[in-house]
Amino acid sequence: MTDEQHLLQQVFPEMSYADIEALSMAATPCIFPEGVDVCREGETAETLYIVGSGEADIIVHAAENQEIVVDSIAGPTYFGEMSLLGETTRSATIRTRTLCHMLEISHQTFLDIADENPDLLRRLLRQIIGHLRRNDRAVIQELNAKHEELHRAYADLAEQEQLRTQFIATLSHELRTPLTSVQGYLGLINQGALQGNSLQVAMGSITRNVETLVGLTNQMMLLYEMFPEKTEVSQVNVPDLVIEALRAVRESMQDGETAVQLDFEPNLPLLYADKRIMFLIVRPILENAFKYDPENKPIVVKVFRSGNKHVAISV
Repeated sequence: MTDEQHLLQQVFPEMSYADIEALSMAATPCIFPEGVDVCREGETAETLYIVGSGEADIIVHAAENQEIVVDSIAGPTYFGEMSLLGETTRSATIRTRTLCHMLEISHQTFLDIADENPDLLRRLLRQIIGHLRRNDRAVIQELNAKHEELHRAYADLAEQEQLRTQFIATLSHELRTPLTSVQGYLGLINQGALQGNSLQVAMGSITRNVETLVGLTNQMMLLYEMFPEKTEVSQVNVPDLVIEALRAVRESMQDGETAVQLDFEPNLPLLYADKRIMFLIVRPILENAFKYDPENKPIVVKVFRSGNKHVAISV
């Protein structure tokens, strides 16, 4: 059996040796270098191509000058099988990714052989139809998977939109409360209605509300920074990160008195993460511990192993 016949036997395994021998008489060997268009989308097709070795991309054009690689093929396989039935239009461009060795079988050459062997045409068409059905099932399965993926993406977007709406409503309320208080006190001060101790009380309230507004603004900036366009992943030592965040919290709150107990498990693994994002996550947790500690108890920060591959932080 020649190399051409062996390749034909691989791609058409249900064909008899006599059929393969007859089909090989219609096949012409050809070589396509890397980056060559074997056929182009929209062209008239009259040739079946059988790929012996090499790889090629299947490309479609979504718009003018916009190419999309929808799949790739590698030998042994074949494409353009409908060409054997007559003139058709190529539904995609086939571009070689590597050097490809192929066989060509033209429509007319195949018909000349099929005229002498009608059973060859029937058996070959039966196998080609089976191949098309398998491809159709694979495409349908892929489309169903893409549909499910798209459905999940839309569901995620809807959930994010709901959270965004809820966040804006909550933030509007949180901003309105201190602003209303500041506006009210400033109105009384401008009218000269507050004097002495009352004025001091009003100024204290204004100061606290302004600090609240600053805190809310910082939280908005924090949310913005937590979703950067690019992430920089590196090895992160979690205990060092906690200490760095704790130092930043003490400096911003000017709190050097609140007792903090650190409980770090030894020999913790390094994490691969974006250190800046982790810092932005850990810092507000520590800030809340300082803010909402009415009994002035020591703040206990633990870093420990959770399972085989995870590190946990508790405050």
